[in-house]
Amino acid sequence: MAFVVAGLVLVGALGLVNLLLLTAVIRRLRRQEEERNRPLESGPRPGQELPDFATTTLSGRGISRADLTGRPAVLAFLSTNCPACPALVPHLVAHARSTGLAADRMIVVVVGEVSDAEELTEPLAGVASLVVEPFPGELSAAFRISATPTTVLVDADGIVTHAEAGARPLEDMVAA
Repeated sequence: MAFVVAGLVLVGALGLVNLLLLTAVIRRLRRQEEERNRPLESGPRPGQELPDFATTTLSGRGISRADLTGRPAVLAFLSTNCPACPALVPHLVAHARSTGLAADRMIVVVVGEVSDAEELTEPLAGVASLVVEPFPGELSAAFRISATPTTVLVDADGIVTHAEAGARPLEDMVAA
């Protein structure tokens, strides 16, 4: 009889240890899921002014911070070695066409070599002002871009209204 009681106590203790370990694993998985669903922080924070910058587009036109005041603008930062960046390109084109956003109000910065950037820049020709810069790029550093793709929405006063890393459609960002 003593062996049966000892066996039951042992099985009960093992069950309790198993339950505690399972609870700890579930808590850890929940924390990881929350961290994974949190958007990446990349770019200036909403409410901040655009940083000072000056650059030249692929067409040879100069662009600076002063050129982006007076009307809303969109800045998108892409990379030639980014697997998610090509997915954002159709969203940029669709947003420009649906809102009537002029090409000088949508700045697309591609980090990488010009020859490697054609996949990203070709569909945006005529829709956006295109800038290609080597890594690490001056614009990416000025805007504190830590992940690509990153999209920055700016109001007419040059104030950032939204900045987000990821290939989410711009219509969803504007609505947020």
